[in-house]
Amino acid sequence: MKSLDEQAEMAEKIMAKYQHNTAELHEKATSKELRTVMMYIANEANHKQRVVAGLDRP
Repeated sequence: MKSLDEQAEMAEKIMAKYQHNTAELHEKATSKELRTVMMYIANEANHKQRVVAGLDRP
């Protein structure tokens, strides 16, 4: 599994390709690109929840 920083970089590149427009991402992105961005969003949300709960460091 890639680190959160690597995932963020990949997700940012993909989102830049679609002008940070989620509608365009859903319509035009490949399934791999969409899955990469959604996985990053989910992992980031999980990390933030763990920080709030005191189970992880920021």
